[in-house]
Amino acid sequence: MVVFVRFLPAAAVAVAVLLPGAAVAATPSTATVTYASSTASIANPGRGLFTYTETHFGSYTPLNAADLTAARVRQARSLVYRIFYLEKYQAVDQISAADLALVRADFAAARTAGVKMVVRFAYASETDADAPEARVLKHIAQLGPILKANADVITAVQAGFVGRWGEWYYSRNFGTEGTPDWTSRGHVLAALLAATSPSTVVQVRTPAIKRRLHPTLARVGVHNDCFLAGTDDYGTFTGDDAAWLAKSPILVGGETCDVSARSTWTNARAEMARYHWTYLNPSFNTDVLNSWGAAGLAEANRRLGYRLRLVKAVLPATAKAGAKVTATITLVNDGYAAPAQNRPVRLVVGSKVVAVNADLRTWTPGRQVTLKATFTAVKGAYSLSLPDPAASLAAQPAYAIQLANPGVWNAATGRNSLGRSLTVK
Repeated sequence: MVVFVRFLPAAAVAVAVLLPGAAVAATPSTATVTYASSTASIANPGRGLFTYTETHFGSYTPLNAADLTAARVRQARSLVYRIFYLEKYQAVDQISAADLALVRADFAAARTAGVKMVVRFAYASETDADAPEARVLKHIAQLGPILKANADVITAVQAGFVGRWGEWYYSRNFGTEGTPDWTSRGHVLAALLAATSPSTVVQVRTPAIKRRLHPTLARVGVHNDCFLAGTDDYGTFTGDDAAWLAKSPILVGGETCDVSARSTWTNARAEMARYHWTYLNPSFNTDVLNSWGAAGLAEANRRLGYRLRLVKAVLPATAKAGAKVTATITLVNDGYAAPAQNRPVRLVVGSKVVAVNADLRTWTPGRQVTLKATFTAVKGAYSLSLPDPAASLAAQPAYAIQLANPGVWNAATGRNSLGRSLTVK
């Protein structure tokens, strides 16, 4: 950190604390600070390239908190994908208490590691042997309390349960590919929505499923697991689904599955932006991902989901004790999507915390947002805090948003320094 002292006329002195890449122009009462942009990958919660994991009941591989922490710190992976295979329960109604405890332990490991999860449950990865509807609904009811108790560390629950891989295709009990049983599938989705917190997004495999079963419910999103394959993502899009999804502000994520004329990095970058992607599997399909090159994957990891960046701030520099002052802060979203969850925005000045009225879900890509905060002057340094909305995570820096500017982040507090202080006379 470099400190500049500027001597001002009229017996006024202002001290400007300039972060790397920031420039300050001060007057006796206010300072305008502009901020440089960072190119670093940032492990912000609920977005980005994820850590892929799977496990099978009967040969369970638990999550390891140390490994998840290392992936977050070293690879900027704040999101863990977890698919639970229920082959053991395809013909059994009751999930054992011991196996439910294993699921709880996985969520505890994610919480310890400071990461969030995308989860799916399925009955088979090699065949179409899913379970009958009545049994599926019983399993959802047993898993529901765990999903609700851990809603704070869940980014999404994928609908799962139906078909091979839980992708609602190749199903033995829910209709054939050509004639799906939409009544029974609708019951599964309804049960999942009831078994999860109202804050939890439930993603279905295609836009057509959402449009048929829950076209207007914001918490039903889409996961595309054949991104860029063929001409229509191997059946993901039908009719005008692509145009519809581009205009729908819902949570989108998934993976690639096959090389095609469309799977180049140029198209990938354009389509992730068009369909406002929040997360992506970096482990599959490797032929597609390798064709993007290291630079393409790095850009994807930076821009998936939201990437909030300080542009400038106009901050009171000196004020009389008891005076009302106003700070103005401008940010821009350089990511592919708006944040899926709203969260508090707080201006911190010394020991004072000022709540700022904002809804991050409206911070769409490329949009500049100007925040204003009026408060009674108090001495101290300025910072901006965007903590997790859940009380259980609000004090944990790993779950706060780091802004995409060099030198602003304080990993110990989870706050972003604005590079200026207020002097009170």
